[in-house]
Amino acid sequence: MAAHLLLLLYHHRPVTTVFFVLILLSTSYGDGDNKEYRACKKHFNCGVFSDLSYPFWGGDRPEFCGHKGFELKCEKDQLPIIATDQKLEFRLSLLHQPSRMMTLQLENPTDYICPTKSLAISNTPSDIHAFGYDLNLQNLNLLYSCTVSSSTPSTLQKNRISNCSGISFYGSDEFLENSGVLNHTQCSFIIKIPIPSASFDRLTGDRAELERVLAEKFNVSYKYDEGPSICDACMASRGICGANMSDPSREFLCLCRDHPYSFVCKGMIAKFILDLLPSFLSATFG
Repeated sequence: MAAHLLLLLYHHRPVTTVFFVLILLSTSYGDGDNKEYRACKKHFNCGVFSDLSYPFWGGDRPEFCGHKGFELKCEKDQLPIIATDQKLEFRLSLLHQPSRMMTLQLENPTDYICPTKSLAISNTPSDIHAFGYDLNLQNLNLLYSCTVSSSTPSTLQKNRISNCSGISFYGSDEFLENSGVLNHTQCSFIIKIPIPSASFDRLTGDRAELERVLAEKFNVSYKYDEGPSICDACMASRGICGANMSDPSREFLCLCRDHPYSFVCKGMIAKFILDLLPSFLSATFG
């Protein structure tokens, strides 16, 4: 009935009708907006950073407003901390959301060098691309408390970490794969930490130099969905990017005024305008 009346009005006053519907679109939900939409509509502040949005969440911003892996630990007037699935924590020192670039620094880097106690590090292999793809980064593998067999390549000795209580080594992913070291040693645990590729040239097994390398800041171009257009398409439909909390994998969800959708908002009023627009343009501009 409402659509019929609008169409009738449109035939007589097309411009007035479209403006009326646009106003209706912007005000029709108001306090009745979906609660997830209302919660995520406003950007948030975290430590020294302000006006943060998806994929980041944390502090007073709910998890469903962000993306898995981008939780920020917020402290007043401090740089936020962001953690990986492997329990590594990094300080977020710089962030430029329009270009999706951020600068990270490993938190407490000395804790990972010849640790005196077992670290609560996940046994799941670390992904160097946890935050994005950057050709200037490599994984630094730290292998601790290793049992070395007689067939271990002698070239591995140059990658031994000095002054550790047990037999420990370091190396890039490529070095470990080519040397076959994982087939010849058994280690209590392995930690993978991304570092600038150029820093490998400075490593000689010296503990002090290793500390300096792990303490370096590095830039990363972060990614947060399978395709860069997923979140953009949601926002183009006047939605807000979020996460499906009922999904164990926290898959993407487009939070809309009426209710969430998988990818884009499909509200009836928006659909009505899209359906009406071609006829309006034809009638107005010929």
